Amino acid sequence: MRSLSSNTVNGSSQSFDLFRLTKAKATVDLAPNTLRAYHAQGLPFYRKGKAVFISKIELNAFIRGQFAA
Repeated sequence: MRSLSSNTVNGSSQSFDLFRLTKAKATVDLAPNTLRAYHAQGLPFYRKGKAVFISKIELNAFIRGQFAA
């Protein structure tokens, strides 16, 4: 049975890791304003209409200092 959180692209399993800025506190336990400050320092945001999305993988790399701005 296939998991709902994974999706197959070109034969490889890949998890959807984006979350909405408005759901940041519940998802990654960071305030939206903290993520906005990270965005000002180089963390990318993805926009679709008025919704703003952030990648968990990129956030992890940014916090660990591995993100090249």
